[in-house]
Amino acid sequence: MGESLKTSRLSMLLIFLLFVYIPLAYASPFLRIAAGTDKLSYFQVETIRVRGKVTLGENPLRGSLVALEVRNDSRDIVAVGTSQTNEKGIFAFAFKLSPNADSQNCTVDVSARWENQTAVSCSTFLVKASGSTGYRENSGNQVIPSSVVVSILLVLFGFLLMAVLIISIFLFLKLKEIKVEIEPPAPLEKQIDEKHKACMNCGKKFLNIRTFCPYCLTYHGQDCVKKA
Repeated sequence: MGESLKTSRLSMLLIFLLFVYIPLAYASPFLRIAAGTDKLSYFQVETIRVRGKVTLGENPLRGSLVALEVRNDSRDIVAVGTSQTNEKGIFAFAFKLSPNADSQNCTVDVSARWENQTAVSCSTFLVKASGSTGYRENSGNQVIPSSVVVSILLVLFGFLLMAVLIISIFLFLKLKEIKVEIEPPAPLEKQIDEKHKACMNCGKKFLNIRTFCPYCLTYHGQDCVKKA
């Protein structure tokens, strides 16, 4: 009697386990989505990029339609979009907000559906007003810090100033050389009057009767004296 009771209880337990685990074994795999922005904060002129992946169980879900919705602090929709997963289950979005928007926190909701399942991923990012940040956008839609622009301009100005200075010094030296070559040295005064003559070495005047210059002792013979 006791053994039959134990057998009956064991049978009931096995039947219960079958009813519980068999449906779970054949249940649909769970849909998951993971997404996020490439940065935590952006300036108004920057491109915001959202990237993520959709999986079904442990496998990537290919060709799944993904919806994007971005709301600001006031819960107003500021951006929407759709994308589709590739063979690896990966999707991506890229968008910009209004350039006149104030600094604000934005919420990104990304959702995907498969059969009767819906998966949602939520993330946030901060938008900074570009008017007070020192950033500006160039013609190629790329953000360039104004401090970098100022540094580049200062370097270029320094090179230009150095080039002008070097050219000015070079021209000054060249003009000085030309002037020396054009203007011949002034000839020495050989004779002042009949009683005096000029030294051929130092140029000073002394009496004509002397044969040596009293200043530099240079010998002056009669051939060195030329009368006017």
